[in-house]
Amino acid sequence: MAAVTSARRSVAVAPRSPGLVEALWVARAPHAAPPRVALPDGRPSAVVRLGAPARWVDPLTREAEPVGSVLRGPRVVPGVVLPAGDAESWEVGARLAPWALSALHPAGFLVDEHRPLGEALGLDEPALAAGMRAAWAAAAGDGEAAAAAACVAVLEDALAAAVRRPVPAADRDAVDRVARYADAERGLVRPVDLAREVDRSLAGLHALLAAHVGLSPSAFLSTVRLSCAVRELGVDDRGDAVGVVRVLRAYADAGYPQREVERFTGLPALDLRRAVRGMEDVLATA
Repeated sequence: MAAVTSARRSVAVAPRSPGLVEALWVARAPHAAPPRVALPDGRPSAVVRLGAPARWVDPLTREAEPVGSVLRGPRVVPGVVLPAGDAESWEVGARLAPWALSALHPAGFLVDEHRPLGEALGLDEPALAAGMRAAWAAAAGDGEAAAAAACVAVLEDALAAAVRRPVPAADRDAVDRVARYADAERGLVRPVDLAREVDRSLAGLHALLAAHVGLSPSAFLSTVRLSCAVRELGVDDRGDAVGVVRVLRAYADAGYPQREVERFTGLPALDLRRAVRGMEDVLATA
C-alpha cells in the first residue's frame, strides 16, 4: 500500500514473520521530506536513513538534534521531524513490537530516547545500508512494491539476527494481547482492564510491562491515546504535520475538563497546550 503525503511517498510492507516486527515501510522524497509529527503509539522503532539525516525537535524543550539511522524507544510526548537539508530523503523503518527492546537488549528501554542503530544493536551500519540499496536496485525492475519489499527484508533480517535474549513465549503473547486490546479501545480503558484481558493481577501486569516494555500500564495507555485521537479525526500523521497540529490545537482550545483532555490524549491539559504551542513554533520556523 502506498500513500502520498505532500512530496513524501510512503510504501507499507507487511512483515514476513510477524512478531518482533509489527510493520515496515519505505518513505522517499526527491528532495527534503516535508515536516511531520511523530506521535506516541507505545512502540519502539528502528529507522535506517539511506538519504539525508533528519532533525528531531522536542516541542516541550525546543531542543533539536540531527539524527541518522536510529533505534528509538517508545515515546511519551510527540516529536517534530524536520529535514536537515535539501538532499534526497529516503528512510526505511520498522515499527517494533512493544516487547522488542527486551529481546534486542540495547541497555535500556530508551523511553523518549534513541541511540544510533549500529551502536545499539552491534550492526555494521554502512554494510546494512549498502545491502538495502542493492536489494532495492535488484528488484526495482519489478516495480516499487517489489523493490520496497526487498529493501525492508534486509532490515527485518538484521533485526531478527540482533536478538540477544529471546522473550519467553508466554510473556510475548501477554504483551501482544495487552497492546491489541489497548489499540482496539484507543487507550480509553483502565490498567485493571488490561490486567483482566491477560488474566493477571494488576501487580502482575506492572511486573510484565516493567520487564519487557519499560512503561507502567498507565503510561502505556497514555502513549496509545494521542495517536489514536489524531487518527480517529481522519488526519494522516505520516506526513500532514500541519493537520496533526491543527486538530490538537482545536482539541486543546475546546474547553474540555482537564481530566477529559488527559483521558482522551494521554497528556495533561497543560502539557498538551505546551506541546501544541511548541509544534506550532517549530513548524513556523521550519
